[in-house]
Amino acid sequence: MKIRLLTLAIAIFALFSCNKSTFNVNVELQNAEGKMIYLKKMVNKEFIIIDSAIMKNNIVNFIVESADPTTYYSLNVKGVRYPINFFSENKYVKIIGDAQNRNDINVIGYKAQQLINEYNKEIQNFYSQMRELGEEYQIAAQNNNESEMERISNEYDQVEKNQTNYISLFLNKNSSSFVAPYILFNNRLNFELNELEDFVNNFNISQEDNFSKLLNDYIAILQRVDIGQPYLDFTQETPEGDMLSLSELVGKSKLLLIDFWASWCGPCRGENPNVVAVYKDYHEKGFDVLGVSLDMEKEKWVDAIEKDGLIWHNISDLKYWQNEAAQAYGISSIPSNLLLDENGIIIAKNLRGEDLRNKVQEILN
Repeated sequence: MKIRLLTLAIAIFALFSCNKSTFNVNVELQNAEGKMIYLKKMVNKEFIIIDSAIMKNNIVNFIVESADPTTYYSLNVKGVRYPINFFSENKYVKIIGDAQNRNDINVIGYKAQQLINEYNKEIQNFYSQMRELGEEYQIAAQNNNESEMERISNEYDQVEKNQTNYISLFLNKNSSSFVAPYILFNNRLNFELNELEDFVNNFNISQEDNFSKLLNDYIAILQRVDIGQPYLDFTQETPEGDMLSLSELVGKSKLLLIDFWASWCGPCRGENPNVVAVYKDYHEKGFDVLGVSLDMEKEKWVDAIEKDGLIWHNISDLKYWQNEAAQAYGISSIPSNLLLDENGIIIAKNLRGEDLRNKVQEILN
């Protein structure tokens, strides 16, 4: 009897194992022969490896156990920097192209992936226009043709506006698809907090997917550090090795600029002379700066401080984009800054160029 029961249990287990729903991810990539291919899926906002195989005869086929239809997948070729991301909806997916050419990869999938492919095709048009304008601008700059530089710059700004308008139209048109939170999260820097809130409120999605969660978390951070909110304290290390907290500086000046930057960030280094000029002109009247660097190497950070003449307080935890202060303030791009009043209330954000000078002048004069 015991043997029969055991045999029955094994048979039932085998039956259920065979009945597990699966789908195929078929990969045909040139220039990936002999390379390890990793298939990952997003779980709780992070990618985990679920399978791997070595590319043979330019082909790999993954048999994947079905999951939540909104699950997001990523294919990584070892030695290739960029991933190939896709939605499957538990349906057959085919990936073809050249592993070494990001623009030559095609993901053939179901409804969600088809929407993303449609979106990517239009976005690539905008990218191409901006790339061409960037090349034209460099030529005009080399020839010191200021009128041409201004024309190209204005045209570039218009293309960027057209791109943002397209994204908005796409999101409104597809507000019932879980593709919408994915697109919005990847373009979150294009929109202000109130615009992000409006999009999310307009979404009509039956269940919360990973990108909805990421969006909601991001919005919650922005709401916490929005204009009118009190500062969040943090402590990091100075170049001299001492620990310095933001709270040690709040209230000691009428205005305090928290400036997020890095030595490797070209636009940051380009903006530094402007911040230095405003500091020199208004420090005695009550303007101070706390530089928070997203560097990884202390030597490069310190060297940039000296070269750019950043004579204010500087701190960093040398954690790159994982900088804890940057994460607390929802910093997704640099240069970024926040202006605090003497009570530690955030009164302005992302002031650059003449906008910074005008704001400081308006308050201190």
